[in-house]
Amino acid sequence: MKPGNDPGELVHWQRVSPVAVVFFALHGLRRLIGASANLAPLLVVVVFNETLRQLAIQYGPPAALLLLTGGALAWYLTFLYAVSDERILLRQGVVRRRTLSLDYQRVQQADVQVPWYYRPFGLAVLSLDSAGASGETLHLSGIPAARAEALREQILIARAQAGPAAAEAEEPGLNADFSLSLPLCEVLRYGLMRNTLLVLLPVLAPFSEILLRRLEEVIAVIAPNWLTAETLAGGQRFLAVGGLLLGLVLLMAVVSMGLGLVRYHGYQLERHGEQFRYRAGLMTVLTRSVRRQRIQMVTVRLSWMGRLMGRHSLMISKAGDRQAGQDTEHFVVPVLHRCALQNLMQELHLPLQPDWHRPHAGAMLTGIGRWWGFGALLIGSLMLQGAPGGVLLSLAAVTFVISMFAALGWWRLRLCREAKWVGLRQGVLGRTVRWLPTARVQSVSLLQPLWQRRLGLASLDVRAASGRIVLPWIPRRQAERWRDELLCEVASGDIL
Repeated sequence: MKPGNDPGELVHWQRVSPVAVVFFALHGLRRLIGASANLAPLLVVVVFNETLRQLAIQYGPPAALLLLTGGALAWYLTFLYAVSDERILLRQGVVRRRTLSLDYQRVQQADVQVPWYYRPFGLAVLSLDSAGASGETLHLSGIPAARAEALREQILIARAQAGPAAAEAEEPGLNADFSLSLPLCEVLRYGLMRNTLLVLLPVLAPFSEILLRRLEEVIAVIAPNWLTAETLAGGQRFLAVGGLLLGLVLLMAVVSMGLGLVRYHGYQLERHGEQFRYRAGLMTVLTRSVRRQRIQMVTVRLSWMGRLMGRHSLMISKAGDRQAGQDTEHFVVPVLHRCALQNLMQELHLPLQPDWHRPHAGAMLTGIGRWWGFGALLIGSLMLQGAPGGVLLSLAAVTFVISMFAALGWWRLRLCREAKWVGLRQGVLGRTVRWLPTARVQSVSLLQPLWQRRLGLASLDVRAASGRIVLPWIPRRQAERWRDELLCEVASGDIL
């Protein structure tokens, strides 16, 4: 993406639909929430100061609403775009106006979203990721959905013609070479598998007494004679606490399933030639695609809940995703049973029966020794300060458990070097397998700390645009051979 455009090119600037004000307001709200972390010290002062807290409660919401509305209107009035045969131009800015030019051939990713507030008006959002190192994303919001799809297809054609293989772009409407659809029950399983809300339970644990008191107040209004002093002594308080925790878990599970349903309802994955594309969403319909030659990393996850249900999830990373720092920018297949996973891995040309290697046992001993050393220093420091014996025993038990988990993690670690792929498998309760195509490798480094050098071992650091994979504690000669093979494959320029 670059500023300006060809001076000799006739540019016809257009304005998006006025409904785009809603998109700009929501985008500004997300940016405001993201920037709130920088205002944490100020928020602490406001919370503990009575006068400032009252002012914030009285004038904060109207000021935020005025700021978001005014910013969205100003953004809309200064937002213009133009489309030519070779590029898209974007002009924006209130105080400092700038013009951006994005050539079709430099588009890394082209997605079409239809938010719920655009659906009655037939509008959509065209999101374009540039191929530069900045990973900047251009959002063309509030244009007709048909025009967004036409621009997306035009961009895909131009990008395919400029690709290394000069492959022909796939025309819409052709039969898919591979397809995968997820029924409603599978999408709900994804909500249970990725129930990240459960991490809130440890956060809420310190406030359990406060929550219990609030629960007792509610019960006292509904059933005044149920929680008396006698019944509390009889064990109903224990039932109330258990019911509260169970209710929180069930509520979080339901909310997580609802979020998964909103995001992946009607999931349909297709492959046309070298291009993978999926369409999903309940309220906001998203169409996302990736070409096989653009794949930077493939991650297969099996969470502890997914292990119980026999379901995996797969994520494809592209250049720029790591800079964006958002999982929502990845190409995701949310839930897969074993047979579907095997079929998709075959479509991605991933190794179906990889030859996994175990790292040297010294890695496990190092992991245990690190935690034992840290625990010994902490326990010794507390002993000098006269800490109670119960605290020291508890700390020793925690150190032992953590060290055993670290040892088990190293014991389950596996490395793989297959044709055109580098793989790493890790996990204790769950399992994560990451595959990095050798055609996308940017650098390969041989690491030899002192303790590995003494044992004739080394670690191989393989880096790509979307991340890195470290193959630790392998024989030095094997590491050197893998390094030379990777460099040769990168130099040959083979694609997947």
